[in-house]
Amino acid sequence: MRVVQIIPGLAVDEEIFGAAVDCLASHAPAHCALAWEAFADPARWWLIPSPDDDDAGDPLAYKAEFVVVQTLELTIKINIWYRPDLRAGETSKPHTHPWVVMEAHPALSAYEDEHWYRSATGLLVYRGSVLNVPGSVNRIVDRDYHQVKHVESPGRTVSVIICGRWLHDEANQGIWGHLDLDTGCHVPVQRDPVEQERFRSRMYRINPQHALHRRVARLPQ
Repeated sequence: MRVVQIIPGLAVDEEIFGAAVDCLASHAPAHCALAWEAFADPARWWLIPSPDDDDAGDPLAYKAEFVVVQTLELTIKINIWYRPDLRAGETSKPHTHPWVVMEAHPALSAYEDEHWYRSATGLLVYRGSVLNVPGSVNRIVDRDYHQVKHVESPGRTVSVIICGRWLHDEANQGIWGHLDLDTGCHVPVQRDPVEQERFRSRMYRINPQHALHRRVARLPQ
């Protein structure tokens, strides 16, 4: 079986590739013509560090992303999961996403996430935990909160993410936020310039394939 080390911390093989292509064929057939050479191209991948990692050593990636297509109306990504996505270290900080709708299709192994949503009258409702396995679909609309709390097979848990229209502000930045579990209030993402630059620096430290093009590379949404 072919195995390719994309960058330190990220390797792909034929099983991961085959699972992703089969999932694309089932749920996005117009975009399933993905060649192995493209899938193994380091320039197509990003490791995503946890927002809470400190600056000592290399930041720990919680997932890797491969963008299949990205427009204002349609975004398709392949994710490989390594760690939970709690957005607040080992505590809880559920988040929304900047798309009208996002559908996650597990392709290999499974992950568990928790969900909250707003009722028609604005009440916060906790839906509980869901185990997402191949053959299921994890559908999240823009007012829903969730967090990935468990990854079954780190480095081999794969999902295909299909997103509808991208929601953005006048500055062309995605509209999303967090749930304050103490108050039940929505907290828009805080775009502190210092923290943004710190996060970008951590992104490029673990993505050397993009370091030479830092000024022009488009970071994942």
